[in-house]
Amino acid sequence: MTTAHARFTGLALALCCLAAGPAAGEAATDAAVAELRETISKIVDTQSQSSRERSDWSARKDQMAALLELHRRELALLDEELEQAGQSAGPYDETREEVQAELERLRASRRLAAEAVARNTPRMLALAARFPAPLAQETAAERLGLESWQAGDEPREALQAILGLLAKAEQFNRRITRAQEVRDGREVEVVYLGLARAFYADRSGNAGVGEPAADGWNWTARPEIHGEVTKAFATLDKRRPPQLVELPLQLR
Repeated sequence: MTTAHARFTGLALALCCLAAGPAAGEAATDAAVAELRETISKIVDTQSQSSRERSDWSARKDQMAALLELHRRELALLDEELEQAGQSAGPYDETREEVQAELERLRASRRLAAEAVARNTPRMLALAARFPAPLAQETAAERLGLESWQAGDEPREALQAILGLLAKAEQFNRRITRAQEVRDGREVEVVYLGLARAFYADRSGNAGVGEPAADGWNWTARPEIHGEVTKAFATLDKRRPPQLVELPLQLR
């Protein structure tokens, strides 16, 4: 039996004694009875509060136990994930090393391409400066791209420009090309035999020869070949049967 319970029992017995004897009840004062009732009320409240606290603590203890169990499960899941990650670390490291090696190869290729562009751009621009007018018009975009390229720029577009210049120059060199140009202040018709030689003529008896040089093409008036050049034009236009023509051409 607790101390509070003993006190409550003693006070209850005293109250019963006071109520049993009329003489004792008459001797007690109203103040003493009121004080006794107040004391009993406080003891009862204390016991009730203690009971509620014990009940609340039990509920909180159950909640804490549930939270601890949840935390334990989370730790178990985390350990499992870490274990799986550790098992897959090997393949991941291998893949990462392969990717890094491939990136290094690409960087090396890019450096080589940039060096090739820097080395060949001046040569290609010098070569493009010697192109005849029709070929220069065909390669204007590639030439502009090379002229705007600078060291440190992406080499891909410059490489494409170089390859484009070479491809178009090779195609031009394999065919006969006709064009309308101005020579000596007159509009003339020109026929290019690839990149080796060109001939021009007009309707007024003017004619001449063009040949590539370091600064472009040199043009020389040759009126005496006017007849042969016009025959060649007529044959190309199918205005006359195929026929051999004699034109000045020196192979070097």
